[in-house]
Amino acid sequence: MKAVILAAGLGSRLGEFTRYKPKTLLSVGGRPLISHILGALSGAGIREVIIITGHGEEMLRSSVGDGSAFGLRVSYIRNPVYDTTNNIYSLSLVEGEVEDGFIIVNSDVFFHPGVLESLMELRHAGVALLVDLREELGEEEMKVVLRDGEVADISKEIPPEKAHGEYTGIALVSPGMVAEFFSALRTVMEEQGRGVYYEEVFRRLIEHGHRVVCASTRGLPWMEIDTPEDLEAAEACWKSGASGCCSMPPRLQAEVGLPGRENLRNSPPS
Repeated sequence: MKAVILAAGLGSRLGEFTRYKPKTLLSVGGRPLISHILGALSGAGIREVIIITGHGEEMLRSSVGDGSAFGLRVSYIRNPVYDTTNNIYSLSLVEGEVEDGFIIVNSDVFFHPGVLESLMELRHAGVALLVDLREELGEEEMKVVLRDGEVADISKEIPPEKAHGEYTGIALVSPGMVAEFFSALRTVMEEQGRGVYYEEVFRRLIEHGHRVVCASTRGLPWMEIDTPEDLEAAEACWKSGASGCCSMPPRLQAEVGLPGRENLRNSPPS
């Protein structure tokens, strides 16, 4: 099983932080975010990684290299239209490269390595989404509705009060579902274009009767880094040793049927 890291985006909400570099090269705890991600994947037993590049491609390639420093084999695929497409198109570029199944990782996610354990336990389940089960959700989160431990819907448009948690930007597709996944992806792009989120593929699969299961973060910390404030929070989380992680609310345990989380400014290239 390979991992696919989606790292083509502009990261425009971070302003000057990502003017000269991709978001995944921002520093958390004195190391680039991508370093944390690759280390976690290696620790989970992944040995091959495909990074989808775009903005700041050369800087990213130079930083990561062939992945040997992490015990990985890293290859790259460039999204030549990264500035006019969304991550669904970036993900489409790995079709034919991941027949043995794959993990999807958004490159702007800072997470405790332990969150991958529950996901890997479901590596034969078909499609599994890593979800932070919590009650306090806003309009911006990629929200998830669960039913009997399975994902019934996923969208930013779900009313917060009806959601059971937030999708972390990490998912797994088992070998037996790879062909169906990319068939659904192609259909979504045909119908909705290349400017939508790849989470629409999960919705398509659910709508057509495919089982999409939930893997819980089990209260271990993670965060998506979209803004300067997020970057500051990630740094604070690192410095605190992640002691402030949340636990799963008892209401959610019963409701969804599952058991019981140096702010370095960018500088121009020399």
